[in-house]
Formats: sequence, structure tokens, C-alpha cells
Amino acid sequence: MMCSDTLEENKGGFPEQEANEDQFLEQYAALEEGLALLQIQLRGMSETANRFGSLARQMRRSICPATLSPE
Repeated sequence: MMCSDTLEENKGGFPEQEANEDQFLEQYAALEEGLALLQIQLRGMSETANRFGSLARQMRRSICPATLSPE
């Protein structure tokens, strides 16, 4: 066996699998659902961060009202 034969046999690394249309649509739907859940979680985290930032500003203003400029 020559070196070039070995390279051709290993090309791609994985055996090819044919995905039919139904499998593709199922996987795509699962990805969409996962993305939607991720967006909901990120929105919640963003709202929490905004509330925390607002609370932190209020606390700083109540502790040192003269040293901070109004935002």
C-alpha cells in the first residue's frame, strides 16, 4: 500500500451518513427550540443585570450622594 492510498482512505475522518429530509427537519426543529430557550434565558439574565445595576446605583447614591454625578 502506498502513502497516497492511505491518505485517500482516511480522507474526511468519518464515514458518510445519509440524512433524510425528516431527520434534517427534526434536527433543525431541535436547534430552533434550543435557540428559543437560550434567548429566553439571556433575556432574563439581561433583565436581572439591569435591575442589579439600578440597585447598585441607588445604593451608591444613598451612601455617597455628593460624590456621584446624576445618571
